[in-house]
Amino acid sequence: MDNTAEPVSGWIRLHSEPGPDLKLFHVRFDEMRNPRNGATERMVVLCATDSVNVVASTAEGNLVFVRQYRFGIGRETTELPGGIVDPDENPLEGAKRELREETGFTAPHWHYLGKVASNPVFMDSYIHHYLAQGAAPTHPLQPDAGESIEILEISLDEARQMLFGGVFEHPHTVSGLLNFFARHNGPAE
Repeated sequence: MDNTAEPVSGWIRLHSEPGPDLKLFHVRFDEMRNPRNGATERMVVLCATDSVNVVASTAEGNLVFVRQYRFGIGRETTELPGGIVDPDENPLEGAKRELREETGFTAPHWHYLGKVASNPVFMDSYIHHYLAQGAAPTHPLQPDAGESIEILEISLDEARQMLFGGVFEHPHTVSGLLNFFARHNGPAE
C-alpha cells in the first residue's frame, strides 16, 4: 500500500478578518477550504514587513555578530545583526541601517545573498540576507529600547565551526551563514 500523499494545491480562502495588532506583527485570520477533503479551518497568519540580516566581514577577515537576549527562548543568542525593514525602506537600506544601529559598523561593499521565508507555516514575510565587505566601526551603537547588545568579531573559521557545530540558534542566522558559506568558500574579503 502506497502511503505517500499526492501533491495538493487549490486551497481557497473563503474569508479573511483582521486580528490583534501586536508590536511586531499584525494578525490575520483566514478561513481556508482544504481541497483534499473540503473541510474549512481558521488559520492564523502573522503579517509583517520583511526583515534583513547581514554577514559583515572586516578587513581582518572576521565576521561581526551580536549577542543579545531573546525573550522567546529566555536566554542570550549569538547571531548576525539584522532586523525588520522600515516601511519607507528597501531591504538593502534596511540592512545598512540595522548593521549601523546594532553594531556601529558600516561597509563600502554590499552583495545580496538571497532570501528565505521567515516562517511559511504562519508568517507572510521574508528575510533578506546581505554580505557587507570591509565592515568597520564608524558610528555609536543605537539599539532599540528593548535591546541590550554585545558586539563580537569571530574569525571566519570559527564562525564556520560554530555554524556546523550547531551553536547558532536563530534560524535567520543559520540561513544567512549557509548562504554566505555556500557562495564564499575562501576568505570573506
